[in-house]
Amino acid sequence: MTRHYPPNDDTKRARQHHETFLKNYSLIDIIDINHLQELQDSFAKAHRIASSIVDITGSPITKPSNYCEVCQIIRGTEKGLLNCMRSGKVLGEMSLRTQKPYCHSCESIGFLDAAAPIVIENVHVANWLIGQNSIGSVNEERIISYAEEIGVDSERMLRAFHKMGKMSEEHFREKLDFLWLMANRLSNQAYQQLRYQTMLRSLEKSQKELNEYKNNLEQIVNQRTNELEEAIQRIRQISIRDALTGCFNRGGINEYLPKEMKRARRYNNPIAILIFDLDHFKRINDNYGHQSGDLVLKQVVETIQQLIRQDVDWLGRFGGEEFILIMPLTDTEGAVEIAERLREAVAEIPFLFSGEAVHVTASFGVSSIEEWQTAEDVSHETLLNSADVYLYQAKSNGRNLVVAGPPGVN
Repeated sequence: MTRHYPPNDDTKRARQHHETFLKNYSLIDIIDINHLQELQDSFAKAHRIASSIVDITGSPITKPSNYCEVCQIIRGTEKGLLNCMRSGKVLGEMSLRTQKPYCHSCESIGFLDAAAPIVIENVHVANWLIGQNSIGSVNEERIISYAEEIGVDSERMLRAFHKMGKMSEEHFREKLDFLWLMANRLSNQAYQQLRYQTMLRSLEKSQKELNEYKNNLEQIVNQRTNELEEAIQRIRQISIRDALTGCFNRGGINEYLPKEMKRARRYNNPIAILIFDLDHFKRINDNYGHQSGDLVLKQVVETIQQLIRQDVDWLGRFGGEEFILIMPLTDTEGAVEIAERLREAVAEIPFLFSGEAVHVTASFGVSSIEEWQTAEDVSHETLLNSADVYLYQAKSNGRNLVVAGPPGVN
């Protein structure tokens, strides 16, 4: 009684390696098909013998070389082709098992065929076949019977058979050493090519991973850079913007006023400054609370922002209830006209605190430069001080007024 033992771990690993290899590779994945065909054609021509390379199932990899008419007829039928494939498969398996070229008569009409395995990394991937040689006397009955079996004209098959060249078995077997040598060389060539391809794929994979890492790193750097720039911009806005009203704070005023003065001087353009504050603002905080006072400040700024030129005029808060408006390209007459418009708009803002209607007024001091030829030594500090003096005069004269004048007044 035959006993069957389960495969050991080494056998399992070998089988897994074999299956993995065949799943990922075929011979033409490793060696160019044109090179295989040229190698096979040269061998067949040199030895005057039929030759082909098939995979381990017997399916053709290359085009047959020197195939006789008989085999062309047989392989032209479905059944004949399947028989040839099965014969090639068996030849390759036996050659691999015996570790030498293996010969036997084909299943069709008794031709002598032989095979040598092509092995890569101990994996059987293909077979190199030679044969289609008539040896000995012609068995016409077998030819006729096989022709009928596969469904071809027996007379045509016989005529093709008689046209075949003959080769002695001894001469045929002399070819086997060359076949074995060529199969081994091809196996070694395929192995070296596989190593090269594996190394190349490894390098390509490493390069791809490196590129992906580089791209990811660049994305991270770009993201962090953008986040940093946004954070810097936010910090900058905090440093130059008033948190309550959103207009410029003292830092923003000190940054932009000198720039606007320099630009006006360069192009000999007029520039005006309005300084204004809310009249009796302390009473609102005292009577209605600081939240009400904050609401007044925000509403006044919102109203003024709607009446000035966007991205041209600059509104800032010095602190408390005191504000400044920088107006490039504006002379004294234009500045006074704008100041009056703003004064009226502020006075018309309706407030309701604790059920009581409240109105707020503002006083304005205006100073401007119209001709730089007569004001070369005027600085932004001088212009600010002059506007502040005119604001003081407006408040001294009863508030809710606009007072304007040239710079340089103390």
